[in-house]
Amino acid sequence: MLNNKIKTFALVGGMALALTQPALAKDKIIQSAGALAFDTNNVLFVGDSKAGVVHAFDLPEKSFGDQSSYQWGRAQTFEGRTVIENIDQKIADLLGASAEDISINDMAVHKPTGEIYLSVHQGHGPKPKASVLKVSNGELKKVNLKSAKHTSISVGPVPTDETLEFGQPLNSLAITDIDFYNGEIFVAGVSNEVFSSKLRRIPFPFKGEVNTTSIEIWHAVHAQYETRAPIITQTIRELDGKPTLIAIYACTPIVKIPLDELKDGAQVRGTMIGEMGYGNTPIDIVSFTSGMDQNDYVVVTNTNRSAAQIPLSAIAAAEAMPAGEGVNPVFQVAGVYQFPLPMSGTLHLDLINDQWAATIRRHPEDVGRIDLHTLPLPFFFDRADHVVEMNWADGPDPFGYKSQPPVKY
Repeated sequence: MLNNKIKTFALVGGMALALTQPALAKDKIIQSAGALAFDTNNVLFVGDSKAGVVHAFDLPEKSFGDQSSYQWGRAQTFEGRTVIENIDQKIADLLGASAEDISINDMAVHKPTGEIYLSVHQGHGPKPKASVLKVSNGELKKVNLKSAKHTSISVGPVPTDETLEFGQPLNSLAITDIDFYNGEIFVAGVSNEVFSSKLRRIPFPFKGEVNTTSIEIWHAVHAQYETRAPIITQTIRELDGKPTLIAIYACTPIVKIPLDELKDGAQVRGTMIGEMGYGNTPIDIVSFTSGMDQNDYVVVTNTNRSAAQIPLSAIAAAEAMPAGEGVNPVFQVAGVYQFPLPMSGTLHLDLINDQWAATIRRHPEDVGRIDLHTLPLPFFFDRADHVVEMNWADGPDPFGYKSQPPVKY
């Protein structure tokens, strides 16, 4: 049962400090719903930036659906599937709202079942109504958070009423991403301190311990050291046998930080190894092993550019971009090797399994239409999106696509 006020304790500089979470209305479990992540089982983490809290919901086993027979697409011919067309409108219908009032903030796949979870806001003002939804066997449903065992922890002081230059509420960046790794969650975002960019390392199950690191980076585009703009998306992988945070910052450095440097109260300088291109914002990062060459990669989606794929071996080998040097011309990519993937219009991305990815994306021929769509790995590419010579009935078929049996949905 959630009390109106919950006190947790965070370790700051070796001292335990009481952190009071904002009071919640009696009928509300979450004030906002942003970043999502699962542990290796059934615990769903929800970033509540407005409250400055990460919630953990241990969802009942019986609440998950069996999707073992669900067809995600036609992998043999590199064709994805539109699971839900006009998903923003479908969400609005479910919540009794209009599509214009719906924001899909994040997406996370429950790997054991492939169910797709969405964090959603209804309304764009300072007090949106927050919900968590899921898609199971193609059906959109509300997640009953009250049926789950629930714990939460404050991430520490976060901004309240401050805004950025063009009016964006700074509080919306309090929790930008959550990753679960080896019994801990890693929570990126900003605090209300002068050294704003923070990475919180929190053991789970929650025991009141929050280890907070302040992170400084060299940003080659701006040719300066930066301590404010936060990590937007991150993943943790072993590089040369060493667990390492791979982080993509707002405006848009690629940075790596060994986990053993992330200690409570430390001020860490992350190693900038690449630039994804000014005039852009990262959205999501996923890591996978390619079934074609058995090599490991990360894929980063962006607001104003196509997605980029980066070999994990290149990240491991990359040296720091020279401090004091900028990027010229300013809009180019630089540093670690990266190559574009044809995924413009992608709003959110996560992996379903080693063969399929789920995307919330704008339709290639109708940008006003937002769909939940699947893409086959390792190319994250749907042939059905494009007109090519092979589409003609009497056209060439060098890969034998036309001989493949049809899929019944």
